[in-house]
Amino acid sequence: MFRFLKRSNDSQGAQPDDATRPALLRILELNKEMARAVRPETLPDRILDAAIEIAGAERGFLIVRAGTSVALAQRAESAGDGEAPPGWEVVAARNIDRENVKKALRKVSRSITSQVLESGVAFRSDDAVNDDALNPRQSVTDLKLRSVLCVPMRVGDEVRGCLYVDNRFAQGQFDDAAQELLEAFADQAALSLERVRLLEENARVMRSLEVANEELKGALAEQAKALDSLSEGFVPSGLELRHKYASILGRGRAITAMLTVVDRITDGDFPVLLYGESGTGKELVGRALHENGPRRDKPFVGVNCGAIAEGLLESELFGAVKGAYTGAVKDRPGLIESCQGGVLFLDEIGEMSLSLQAKLLRVLQEKRLRRVGGNEEIPVDVRVISATHRDLAREVAAGRFREDLYYRLKVVQVEVPPLRERREDIPVLVDAFLTRLHEENKAAGRVRPQLSRECLERLMSHDWPGNVRELQNEITRMYALGGDVLGPELVSHLSKAPRVAAQAGVRGLVGRRMEDVEAELIRATLELTDGKRGEAAKILGIPRRTFYNRLKALGIEP
Repeated sequence: MFRFLKRSNDSQGAQPDDATRPALLRILELNKEMARAVRPETLPDRILDAAIEIAGAERGFLIVRAGTSVALAQRAESAGDGEAPPGWEVVAARNIDRENVKKALRKVSRSITSQVLESGVAFRSDDAVNDDALNPRQSVTDLKLRSVLCVPMRVGDEVRGCLYVDNRFAQGQFDDAAQELLEAFADQAALSLERVRLLEENARVMRSLEVANEELKGALAEQAKALDSLSEGFVPSGLELRHKYASILGRGRAITAMLTVVDRITDGDFPVLLYGESGTGKELVGRALHENGPRRDKPFVGVNCGAIAEGLLESELFGAVKGAYTGAVKDRPGLIESCQGGVLFLDEIGEMSLSLQAKLLRVLQEKRLRRVGGNEEIPVDVRVISATHRDLAREVAAGRFREDLYYRLKVVQVEVPPLRERREDIPVLVDAFLTRLHEENKAAGRVRPQLSRECLERLMSHDWPGNVRELQNEITRMYALGGDVLGPELVSHLSKAPRVAAQAGVRGLVGRRMEDVEAELIRATLELTDGKRGEAAKILGIPRRTFYNRLKALGIEP
């Protein structure tokens, strides 16, 4: 009769008897051999030969979790026809003569191995083919099994595989001592396989880092080489825009994709919502829409909704009548009236209070407004372009932004890319900023400074969390402190910290599973983008569909 046995702790601290001492010494010797193994493809055979020797078995099979190791996966492909338990692979099969067993998957009981892998509890039967509890299991009957012993292989509390040994001819081949020894050896073998996996992953990570480093060096070299040929307003061949956008510098892929959308909506008169991080130049895009649009001859009026207190913002937008509040000594038109026929640019619209949102919605729907304290309705005709760094869809879901206003403003949404996604535009921006500074300071008689190649490389390797605004401020600082040539020492504060962090990050990857590293990176990126999956995919440089598939595979909820 079979039984599932849990490992006993009764013998802890006891001395081995004369019968088990040679076996224990042999296990220690085998542990040393496994620790010294440098060829992962030979390790499974060593483990099985040792297991057969320890248990006194006729045959042995090594089953591990699928994807544990590249080298083991290659062995699994040659294990023969048959079906392993779902998610597991037979990576080695040997007999007592140390020969490989052909078509291994047909010669191991799937029902027994599945139960051990799922329960983590060892299985032993003295006569499996006649065991009443196993008779219904077709695999046992077909294999005509006699003595069977299957033990789990653990790393910590996780089952990583199992060792399966049998004897087709002798009953009662395995006793308690054999099982106890094989269980002890199985955990040591699991650690050896884990070592192989970690070595492979470390090597894979290092190869990826080397490739990425070479690609970055090549990109920086090409961009530095192109610095002299790039100039403000450069448009590559094949890109046909109906309007000129001279104020928007750079024509890299990200900014070109944005301008393609902007160019299509410039001639319209519908609301536009500009979405992007602080410092990306959303107001520049708004002005470009106005300057090239049908209202170009009318005013462009901008207001930062987050920079003015709620009470003041209402009077700023809608105006006020005499006596509406203390200090209102005469009727005063608001910003909406003052840009009659033109464009109203509402920056940081996500900061506007709910009560003021309701009043703005009424103006957009009815195209009429009332000044603060007044009763007269004044007709207005403005095109509204709004901008925000917040995810307004999430703000709507959280009850912090009106859904009806959200859809009124977001007739078309344009994403303004952050500077880290348009690094190829940095040489153009730097050149324009230096030219502007030189023109503003001509009276000082200073020569226009040049940027060294090393300095440009450091500027392009920085992530620029403050985007174009941060870059402009940095160039202004360098211009003020530098001489005729701006060298890398002027931006050392930008380049040192990222490099140290990168080195520390590489050291932190060693010894970790690739899936865990990938999941941690994705979670951190989602946190950085407030859960915006599309933006996270852009930062990681992968297509959205691929990113969504990885979220599902790793079980990550944004």
